[in-house]
Amino acid sequence: MASSTAPIIARTLALPALLLAASVSGCNGSPDVEVQVAADVPPPEAFRQDRAFADLRHLCEDIGQRRIGTQGAAETRQWLRSELESHGWTVEEHAFEVTIPEGARRKGTTTGVNVLARREGTEPGEIWFASHYDTYDLPGFVGANDAGSSTALLVELGRVLGGEGPRRGKTLVLVFFDGEERFPPARWDDETNSTFGSRYEANRLKEEGKVQDVKGLILFDMVGDADLNLFFERSTDRRIRDAFERAAHRLGDPNLFVGSREIKDDHIPFHRVGIPVADLIDFTYGPGNRYWHTLDDSLEHVSAESLGRVGRVTLAALPELERVLGAPPKRR
Repeated sequence: MASSTAPIIARTLALPALLLAASVSGCNGSPDVEVQVAADVPPPEAFRQDRAFADLRHLCEDIGQRRIGTQGAAETRQWLRSELESHGWTVEEHAFEVTIPEGARRKGTTTGVNVLARREGTEPGEIWFASHYDTYDLPGFVGANDAGSSTALLVELGRVLGGEGPRRGKTLVLVFFDGEERFPPARWDDETNSTFGSRYEANRLKEEGKVQDVKGLILFDMVGDADLNLFFERSTDRRIRDAFERAAHRLGDPNLFVGSREIKDDHIPFHRVGIPVADLIDFTYGPGNRYWHTLDDSLEHVSAESLGRVGRVTLAALPELERVLGAPPKRR
């Protein structure tokens, strides 16, 4: 179980030079590794959990339901564009058509739209941080945890990691997928009734010959649970998992990650085309996971502190992620 006490935040000193090489101790007895810290990667405490929670409240209370192909989804996209462009990100939208499967309440076809925000870097390669922003197709469902929490997390990361001009390091891309949720009551299906936006985006990269440009994709899902217990999905790349676990230890929050399990989610299409992936997800939402996909997925069951823990560990892990993802193989 995750600790209920607030983690001790490791203070990061101002860097006098463009790069600082730091030796950090690996967790679970792993050897020390050298992490190259980019000068424009902000310290973990730059992530403002109060601001992220205000974003989450806006999604749930002001916008509400954000099902694919609805006005709520369109309002969400407009808000995402406004927030991210004001912090130096270049935003584009990728529309795709969805055929609703037989057996669903909704009928016919609809249009989904992925939102991608890009901040160019000085080094080759891209790191994608991803979430889905659509909500489950249940009347009255506002999805505070699924997927409001991860959407708010990425928006606050966008504020912290934004800026004018190229950043020193790899290009960062914030990806907001539409259409992750299935159309009920038809069952989840990996090819016909789920992950519509992520499958479209992975196929687009493959068709355009750009798979090799993406050095890693880190997916966040259900990261706002007030009783936070984060799993790594089993297909998570070991280098990404190590970077996050080491970061959690440095922050004094070693119980943030509780293990691994198999979960079908938006990272799988990218794993299939050969991109290193990770899925950070809390799939123990309420007793017996009973808050998931119910009207109990509400603001009273999520917390600003959980958003802060995930945001801080992401900033702390980013320097190592930039170093290890896409690096040439070491000579033997």
